[in-house]
Order: sequence, then structure tokens, then C-alpha cells
Amino acid sequence: MTYEELIVKKGSVTPQLIPSAKDTALVLIDMQNLATAENIVREAVAAGIDEEEARQLCQKYHKLERAATDKAAKLLAVCREKGIRPIHVKIQSYAGDASDTGGLHKRLNFQCPPTSWEAEWIPEVAPEEGEVVLIKTCSGAVVGTPIERVLLGMDIKKCYCVGFYTDQCVETTVRDLADCGFECELVLDATATETEKRYNNTIENICNVYCASGYTDEIIEKLKRLQ
Repeated sequence: MTYEELIVKKGSVTPQLIPSAKDTALVLIDMQNLATAENIVREAVAAGIDEEEARQLCQKYHKLERAATDKAAKLLAVCREKGIRPIHVKIQSYAGDASDTGGLHKRLNFQCPPTSWEAEWIPEVAPEEGEVVLIKTCSGAVVGTPIERVLLGMDIKKCYCVGFYTDQCVETTVRDLADCGFECELVLDATATETEKRYNNTIENICNVYCASGYTDEIIEKLKRLQ
């Protein structure tokens, strides 16, 4: 047995959620234009890189981003049907000039004024009227928004988590929600980040520690059995 195998063997397994319309939410994190391959292309062109070359280089992430969005949209539709509340979180400033953006996001150029293209929702997963929308100017939803109070006020104890980027805002939000006492499950095929290496590292780091993990179709099968 190797040391790595020992660590895995001694560890506990975080069970998948047993969902209920009374105590479960779907948290959609940064499913907006900022996180798309198209935005990476725009930033590359602004940095002087040839647009055609940038688009070719972004093809792989574009496929990952679209696949994750499609799965998230599929899950969102079933959650709405079954009474699982969606909580939509995105990066957006309060000030029109984005001057209130957090220091880290300023450095990363994650500045999204309210009317900017970057702040717009990806259409397939956009909020419907009456759904909770929270905005933040930093990575984590717990630090950057009142999501903890919102979930507690709704008597939510369990959260399915989807969105972008897996290794940044999604990971930070999952860790913080877990530390606040919420049970979390990361939907593995409804999240993505810019490289597969970063995605895989995050899954290894947080799953079975801070959260359970599952796939869209198996979660949907559970939800369909809800009365």
C-alpha cells in the first residue's frame, strides 16, 4: 500500500444528498458570459493575439463550457419542476464603473459593471422571475453575498452546486458552504474550468471532504422520484 492509498482508505466517504423540495437548493455559480470561451477570445484579442488563433485554442474549453451549461440547464429545469429552489449567483459590481470590485478580481480583470456583456447570464440558465439572484465582487458566494442568510431563511440544508470556474468560485463556494454546515454535492458534469488539469485537481481536493459528487442524470433520477 502506498501513502496515497492509505490516505484514501482511511478517509470517510461523503454521502450523496437525499434531496427534498423542503430543504434542498440548486446553487448556480457564475453562469454568465464572463466564464465563456467567447470571453477568453475577447480578452486574447484585446491583448493583441490573433482572433482566429485564439478561437482555435479555445475550442476545447468551448466544448467543456457548453457541455456543462447543457447539463446545468437540464438539471435546472427538473429542479424547477420539482420545487427545488434555484439560487443564481454571479460576478457583478454594484457601481456603474465597477469601482467596488474586490482587489483580487480587479487584478484578474473580473470587472463586470451591471450593464456589461460579461455580466449577462448565459441564456439557457438565466433566472426566471421570482428566483433568487445574488451578486458578488469576489470569488466566494458566502463571503461575497448573503447566501448563508438566504438559505437559512428558506430552511435550506442541502445544496447541489454547478457553474464556473470549478477551481475558483465554485470550489470556494462549496468549501465555505460546507464550513457553514450545509450539505453539498458538486454536479461533476455541470461545472467546468479553463483546463482539465485544474478541474481534476479540484475534484480530488474537495470531493468526499467538503462535498459529495454526482452526475446530472443520476441526480435527475432522484429528483423525479420526489412527490
